[in-house]
Amino acid sequence: MNATPQTPEPTPSAYAEAGVDEEREQVAFSRVMRPWLARTKVRSKMVTSITGLASGYFATIMHLPPGPAIALTTDGVGTKIMLAEEAGRWEPIGIDCVANNVNDLICVGAVPLALLDYIATDRIDEGVLDEVARGLFLGAELAGIAIPGGEIAQIGEMLAKSETGAPTLDLVGTAIGAVPQERTPLDGSDVRPGDVVIGLPSSGLHSNGYSLARHALFKKGGLTLNTPVPGSGRRLADALLQPTRVYVNAAEALWAAGITPRGMAHISGGGLLNITRLAANVSYELDALPDAPEIFAHIASAGDVDAATMYATFNMGIGFCIVVGEADQQRALDALKGAGEDATRIGTVMDRPGRTVTIPAVGLAGKGDTFEQAS
Repeated sequence: MNATPQTPEPTPSAYAEAGVDEEREQVAFSRVMRPWLARTKVRSKMVTSITGLASGYFATIMHLPPGPAIALTTDGVGTKIMLAEEAGRWEPIGIDCVANNVNDLICVGAVPLALLDYIATDRIDEGVLDEVARGLFLGAELAGIAIPGGEIAQIGEMLAKSETGAPTLDLVGTAIGAVPQERTPLDGSDVRPGDVVIGLPSSGLHSNGYSLARHALFKKGGLTLNTPVPGSGRRLADALLQPTRVYVNAAEALWAAGITPRGMAHISGGGLLNITRLAANVSYELDALPDAPEIFAHIASAGDVDAATMYATFNMGIGFCIVVGEADQQRALDALKGAGEDATRIGTVMDRPGRTVTIPAVGLAGKGDTFEQAS
């Protein structure tokens, strides 16, 4: 009797090999968590509506008339903390925590107001906490917000011990902002074909893709934090611990110039595919992306990571995207440059349904959380 042919197991992606199964995460949230969370949508008589589980929103918007709409977001720093621990440099992750949150708030048109931090640690180390707090302070200065409080939880039994002898910790923030009453909250539904996509440069990896970066550079590539990054004059420690940029001033510069963005996208986890979170059923052709910083080529080379995975994981040099009408392009670029941004047009909105992203320079087309070679 012939054996029944076995269906081969799918080859795990490079990111899954590094310990991050994005596809399973999305399924778990959509099928398991979202139905329960949706049932809590409005539980207070003060709240008239909450928007946060629908596409288009990088932050949750809560309406409490007659005041302005309130925007909420929460995010952490991820496994970048492991590099901070190894390098003994904690300040950058404080900035990252603030930036990850406020950069999501501004996508909906909100002005960031405050952040509360949560630190889970195996033990108290005043020196480490001082550096983290200094980073939070620096991030708050860049964002123009207050950090009026937070929480420190000592949960040593729940945390793996550090091999370096340093404290083990996790850092998460929850930020609040307000949408000025003269603004309509942004979800990207006004984006239309022919609009222009403007990109703002990142400072490097920001706070995303570090599981893959560490796997590629250190496990597969055999490199160390002291390894030089070719073409940059920096060590890996410096490149990888560069803090996330804060884009609050850039966004406010547009509003101050009388420009209403059609949509704004924080390019974080998921890379440039994040722009498809905007609500309009269109597609994006990013045909003028600048060259990515050297650190990204170094990761790809050391870990033999293909372009599709790189662009679906990392920001590849663009940390924030703004969609404006073609007629507003030059005014928007001028306003952003006046705010100190090296802003450039990186693409165009296309009249194709499906929320896809194409990057002609590298032959990629993507949808959802995956890029593939364009046919």
